Amino acid sequence: MCLFFSAAFPSLLLSVALVAQPVPAFESKSEINLLSSASQEEHFVLIEEPQQQSSEKTELVIPNLLERQSFSLDRGEACRYIMDTYEILTGKKPKTVSENYFTDVDANSQQFILQAHNLGIVSGTENHTFSPSKGISRGDFATLLYRLIKTIYADAELSGGENIVFEEDISKSAMIPLQFAYSRGLMDIQSNGMIGADDVITLGEVSEILNDVLEIAPDFPVQYTKFSSKRAYLTFDDGTSENTVKILDILKQYHVKATFFVTGSCDESLLKRMQSEGHIIGNHTNSHKYEVLYSSSDAFWADFNKEQQYLESILGTTSPFMRFPGGSNNSIGMKNGVMGNITTQAKQNGYIYVDWNVDSGDARGNNIPKDTIVSNVLNGTNGKNEVVILMHQTKPKQTTAEALPEIIEGLQSQGYEIRPLTEKSYTPRFVK
Repeated sequence: MCLFFSAAFPSLLLSVALVAQPVPAFESKSEINLLSSASQEEHFVLIEEPQQQSSEKTELVIPNLLERQSFSLDRGEACRYIMDTYEILTGKKPKTVSENYFTDVDANSQQFILQAHNLGIVSGTENHTFSPSKGISRGDFATLLYRLIKTIYADAELSGGENIVFEEDISKSAMIPLQFAYSRGLMDIQSNGMIGADDVITLGEVSEILNDVLEIAPDFPVQYTKFSSKRAYLTFDDGTSENTVKILDILKQYHVKATFFVTGSCDESLLKRMQSEGHIIGNHTNSHKYEVLYSSSDAFWADFNKEQQYLESILGTTSPFMRFPGGSNNSIGMKNGVMGNITTQAKQNGYIYVDWNVDSGDARGNNIPKDTIVSNVLNGTNGKNEVVILMHQTKPKQTTAEALPEIIEGLQSQGYEIRPLTEKSYTPRFVK
């Protein structure tokens, strides 16, 4: 699967949405990929305009993204955003290319394609075509991204994903780029549990990927060294206690990260430990009092914001993650008719509220038998590729901490990779 992306921008925007299937990289066997700087020793000469210098990385802006985020992307528009990213990262505008290698590219409206070709980021065919309006697959876009990064950061360490084995057939040309993109957290699994190398990539996904590149460049730290189509997210609710220490010790022993949804004035040292050890901290409200929180939308946000301010005073930052006490379908909030407004406001304010699809059952009483908690979790995963597990960390939850090693080992034996929540993670919601 090789690259020769294209499309006139913006004249082909409407056609982007109509692409139903990924288009093969070659129209026929007679079309041969022209090697780029990513796949041969000889590199293209980088010639740039001296003006337009910038030292500040900025966000990539894609026109009409909100309306078009689910559109399938074509090769030309993909190339345009790759070159926009190039300019942001380098602070330099590539020199205008006068010689048009392609017979199906307009040198005026699609100059960015010629510049990308000149830099060795995209390729063509032996017939000098670029196929302007054809769809681009996730594997092809990963290759385009990989070549972009190699062009800008010639000495960057891009290895670390070579042991990742995907659960589908991947073309030889896309394998290393996909391993790189996955290992850095730039691409993740699809809803079917696959990386989706041959699926057409969407505009929304491309926006996320390229803005993530802008955020982490030039270091590109490795996040994942193996692939699993099954994910488990351990979550612990409520205030900290001595059980929190035990939970953190166990997570550290197993090299596992979790997510803590905290309430009230939690122990400052434990919050800082969670943060320093790579766990995610979310807001579970300050009071956790249903009668207060769900009396009105204003009451909820006043309580929530109090906790948010406390967390920021301790951690210096806050995360977008939140969990409603009792879940987004709790009986009091639903009875009072406020949950619809509150969940809508949460999304409008940029928060990600997270319910659960596996319940450990440790909230049904104090010190529920350890074996019951383990059984509830490991049986609750049946038939699920992604599980968000509800547990608690308060003082009466000693058996939750005791059950944690068996839960971790059991999940791993079932083939789950245990991760902390990210903005791209699966997030079950009782109220959509």
